Amino acid sequence: MDSLVRDCSKLAKHQAASAQKTQAALDAAIEQLEAARRALASGAAHGSEVQRAKAQVDRMQAQVAEHAKELYTNVAKYGKHVEKVFKMDLGVVADSQAFADKRDVLAQAVLLHFLREGDFEAAAGFAREARLALPQDTQAQFEEMYRTVSAVRAPAHDLTAALVWAVSHRDALEAQGIMLEFALHRLRFLQLVEQGCAPEALAYAREWFPRFGGAARPDAVPSQLDEIEHLMGIFIYARRLSSSPYAALFSERRWEDGAHLFASAFCTLLGLSASSPLSVTVGAGARALPIVCKVSGLLRDKKVEWSQQNELAVEVPLPDDMRFHSVFACPVSKEQASADNPPMMMPCGHVVCKASLDKLARGVRPGAIASGRFKCPYCPGMSSLSDAKH
Repeated sequence: MDSLVRDCSKLAKHQAASAQKTQAALDAAIEQLEAARRALASGAAHGSEVQRAKAQVDRMQAQVAEHAKELYTNVAKYGKHVEKVFKMDLGVVADSQAFADKRDVLAQAVLLHFLREGDFEAAAGFAREARLALPQDTQAQFEEMYRTVSAVRAPAHDLTAALVWAVSHRDALEAQGIMLEFALHRLRFLQLVEQGCAPEALAYAREWFPRFGGAARPDAVPSQLDEIEHLMGIFIYARRLSSSPYAALFSERRWEDGAHLFASAFCTLLGLSASSPLSVTVGAGARALPIVCKVSGLLRDKKVEWSQQNELAVEVPLPDDMRFHSVFACPVSKEQASADNPPMMMPCGHVVCKASLDKLARGVRPGAIASGRFKCPYCPGMSSLSDAKH
């Protein structure tokens, strides 16, 4: 899927470049034809003028045809790539009974996703059709979150409601280690500087930043003194922010990041995950589907079953924002580590699960010797049970 996105971006850039070259060729041909027309109208035209205009049009036609041919070739290649990626037999992994006993859980996840996305009309309709209760207090809370997030994302970037909420929930947020209030004050400070209101920005910093600049203590918020000191240097470049060392701080992306941080903090105080579980699940599933289909087909052809019903036969690479906890898979047994079968590190630095280590020590695996010491499966290093560390 990632390769499709990358190739699509490349194709879009190629199309833009091709369109620019085609437009330049057309402009040159039109200019030559206009010159020939003016010469004809003035009566000073010669056969050479017409010949030059015709030659220019012929060159333009050849260039446009070449650009179009190259573009259509790339489009055809991308189409074949799409067909190759999505040419999957979903029957090998489909299970119509997968959610037979989890329909209520799935319905709740869909309903919650609609609420988190601010699509309250769809949420109400889905709840009615699925016969789910839609708590009014829950909807009211999400409506408040959506209004606040929308205000931050709007062209005016109004932070008032977000700041009021952050200040009123200060204790709960700090108990969770969430620095939302400082992040919002920082956004407001930068907004004032960007608007050319340097005196107001300085007054704002004096009013709100001191609370976050004290020494860090176990019972207080973490100190942001270094960040505050860095921000104070911005006044030197107040009249040329775009060419200053602070230019990166004024990216439009900061508003989306601020809105996402607010929504995550809001959901955290509601006892919910920062990201929509349905969105994360669908995203991870879409990334895993091609790999799972391929492996399932190979195992089916070889008439081999997976070791466990609810365990994937291969590791699926996921981006960092989809990794919520680390999972160790033993490179020897291919099984996932657990509390009863924890990972163990040998003196050589290689790690295997405890069950695999016990088998190595008992001589079940090739390379074991009678003394209780055994060779690492991945290097010449020797180890024993007592040498391995949890």
